[in-house]
Amino acid sequence: MRLPTETKERRFKSKAEHKLPPGLPSLRKWFERSRLPLSDKQFQQLWQYHNLLRKRNEEYDLTRIYQFDNMVQKHYVDCVLAAKMLDWNLPSPLLDIGTGAGLPGILLKIACPETELILSEGRHKRIAFLHEVVGALGLRDIEIYEGKIYPSFSRSVNGVITRALESISKTLDRVMNCLAPGGRAIFMKGPSCNDELEEAVSAFRDTYKPIQDISYTVPHSPHRRRLLVFERLRVKSQY
Repeated sequence: MRLPTETKERRFKSKAEHKLPPGLPSLRKWFERSRLPLSDKQFQQLWQYHNLLRKRNEEYDLTRIYQFDNMVQKHYVDCVLAAKMLDWNLPSPLLDIGTGAGLPGILLKIACPETELILSEGRHKRIAFLHEVVGALGLRDIEIYEGKIYPSFSRSVNGVITRALESISKTLDRVMNCLAPGGRAIFMKGPSCNDELEEAVSAFRDTYKPIQDISYTVPHSPHRRRLLVFERLRVKSQY
């Protein structure tokens, strides 16, 4: 008895999904529901990252979010959403200040592999974790800067990004000497940041200008977020 083509395809798909690591189909489903297209390789890298994060979390104190769906929504989907809202066009090289467990830097590197990334982190255990992740995932053109970024940091980059690190003003001051003219400072924030936004616009009106302010909700969740982008102005000559 010959099976209808549709039935055979359904059985083949079922067997293929059965061979996938447990949990990976759920991870993929969250991203598909959020309309975030990733390749099979990118999903595999993300799954590797997730398992390393769970494996090392207790030892290295990487995140206080443990439940699977919350990790996917609040960490992974939120980070990749930032890339999507920037039209998958990230400035390069991009400096992730205070990356911690690689959020958002590792996720952005997976989503936009052509982007050159610099991950800045000062805590030794988290530095060790970042080196392990970069090696395990086979990531290229990604550097781990073992230390904090101070205003004296002068290596030229075309973009910086932070995720719930500190006030906007503190970061804009911190990157004054490294963010190239025309470069972008990207802030992943919670919804209630009007006061610090107004403070930053007022304090740095001669050196930065706000160019994007996007309020959004992580898909299929109540989590409200905000993406703010400043552009570094060209310094006017005094002569």
